[in-house]
Amino acid sequence: MTISVNSAAESHADHRHWKSDVECWSEDIQNWRMEHCAAIVQLQEAVKRINEHGKALDEHANAVASLKTSLEAHEKNLAASLQHGSDAAIDGRMNDQHAKQSELHLRQQNAHERMKKHHHQAMAKVAMLKNALEEAC
Repeated sequence: MTISVNSAAESHADHRHWKSDVECWSEDIQNWRMEHCAAIVQLQEAVKRINEHGKALDEHANAVASLKTSLEAHEKNLAASLQHGSDAAIDGRMNDQHAKQSELHLRQQNAHERMKKHHHQAMAKVAMLKNALEEAC
């Protein structure tokens, strides 16, 4: 089999082009591997933040449970006070307890709204990331 000079030159040109492509592809792969490693680190940081959010949810649940217990105790104290006929000292104490309970409730209500907003935003972003990765693969 013989190759003409023209076709040999064309073959060499093809080989140079292919070699250039392979070198570019190798550089792309190297860059993609670095990006992949960076993505793993970023995802691990995201998982860390999601786990921290889970701990904050646990703390919030504990605070709500504590508030519930406090409210039940306040309600029992009020009922007992009314059963025994309240006097001015008891009324003052009950009013102070009620004001404290009201303040605790308001703080927990505000904390709950902040938690709700943060939770919905975080979960929406996780869902968007999941969907984006599914579409890409």
